[in-house]
Amino acid sequence: MGSQSSGPPPPPPPSSGGKVFDRLKRAASGAPPPPAAAPEVVVDAVTQLPQRDQLRSRVERAVSRSMPTSSKVVVAFVSVGLLRDVNDTYGADKGDELLRAIAHRLTTIDLPGTEVLRYEGAEFALIFEKLNHAMASEEISQFLVDLMSQPFEIGADHITISPSVGAAISADNYADIDELIRDAHRALAQARDEGTHWEVHDETKRGRYETRVDEARLHAALEGDEFLLHYQPIVNAGTGDLVGFEALLRWKAPGATNAGVMYPSDFLGLLEKSGLAVMVGKWAVAEACRQIAEWNARVWRAEPLFVTYNVSSRQLADPDFLSHVSDAVQSANIEPQLLALDLTEHCLRFNGSDAWPPLRELTNMGVKLSLDDFGIGVTSLHWLLELSLDYVRVDRSFITALGSSTYNRAHGLPDPVGVILRHLSAMAADLGIEVIAEGVETDEEAQGVREMNMALAQGYLFGYPESAHVATTRVDPTAERIHVWDPNEVMDNAVVDVTDGASGAVSAPEANLFDR
Repeated sequence: MGSQSSGPPPPPPPSSGGKVFDRLKRAASGAPPPPAAAPEVVVDAVTQLPQRDQLRSRVERAVSRSMPTSSKVVVAFVSVGLLRDVNDTYGADKGDELLRAIAHRLTTIDLPGTEVLRYEGAEFALIFEKLNHAMASEEISQFLVDLMSQPFEIGADHITISPSVGAAISADNYADIDELIRDAHRALAQARDEGTHWEVHDETKRGRYETRVDEARLHAALEGDEFLLHYQPIVNAGTGDLVGFEALLRWKAPGATNAGVMYPSDFLGLLEKSGLAVMVGKWAVAEACRQIAEWNARVWRAEPLFVTYNVSSRQLADPDFLSHVSDAVQSANIEPQLLALDLTEHCLRFNGSDAWPPLRELTNMGVKLSLDDFGIGVTSLHWLLELSLDYVRVDRSFITALGSSTYNRAHGLPDPVGVILRHLSAMAADLGIEVIAEGVETDEEAQGVREMNMALAQGYLFGYPESAHVATTRVDPTAERIHVWDPNEVMDNAVVDVTDGASGAVSAPEANLFDR
């Protein structure tokens, strides 16, 4: 999160889990690293860890050692999303210190046979072998997130990062080691892109990776109306009443086997590089405006529903961005304030001062602006001064951390996250900004959001991302639910009937329209 705090960092929060997790919890933050690598092993100059080119051979050996006992191997990737911000704020030397601290913490894991490598940049690879627990990959992923979420003491600073973890477990269906490594890295990309902290490769999703994605295919998808939007509810945190939706991009790709839908992490990179992100973004904002107009016409509300749309860096940089948004609002015949543009710090920094003129014009029109992932960057307060914001989205990592400081609780001290969120809510209210709590998944988290006086909330507790026809039954309970097989509902809602607005068992990935 790139934040600083004073005082000793709290110990890792307790977590429950299976036998693998019990063994993992013995990782002591003060334990010395394992013996240095053998002289013939080439190590990374910064972290002294083995490098990427050794990953395949080490995974292969781990699988061979596990086969006689019919046990499994888990390959996991850990990504430090804010390393660039640390480098920009504190300097490259401090960034290197952080990398060394991360490497040291990972090497204190005492599960026998664990290997740690520096994969590339801010990514680390880990190998766990001889595992028998069916949920080993899930437990390891959650443990790694917990472990890496604790502050790092770098000189006089306490730096908290926002880790992403992806993992895959060896299985009989893997033809070679490269597939295992590839699927673990894809899980990392999905976690990073969709903001879920960790993802484990699910073999049932393999089909959607087997669709060939190239620029020509993306052009055909745009021309063939294969892109669609799903909508996740935003509610009043105090009453639970529906107030709006976030629009999320999906690709209903023919040939993606039985899944029938692809998430942004599967195609966003090429979409951005090819320049098609601008065209898809233009379509998406127009469709979001059209849909919210339809819903508001269907049911009268004293306060009409609004929709939020996540702007990509490329789209904001497009010279026609202002006219695209203006045309979408006018074509849908909606009040401009019913559209909110979500902006990330990365998007704003990417475009620099060139972003100000179109954004100011849009706010003058009445279109609202929202700062996404507030609190995990390094200059969030700066954007409060620069932009006429209407919303700030508080990252889920703050919501899950509410009341989790065992150190402060044991010493009778205030909960630091609670203090931050309470003051943030008060500051936002004074500035006329509404706070949206992201990723609320439990009643306890919802209660914490209310206690922090946060205005709005979003997360699986209130509803999954859902297709427009399913969301219509949420907007208008009298609407007839169309009982047809929809592959997008299968992927997003795990074939759970979501008409009651809060039910659901299997959580599905949540993605911004244009994920970072």
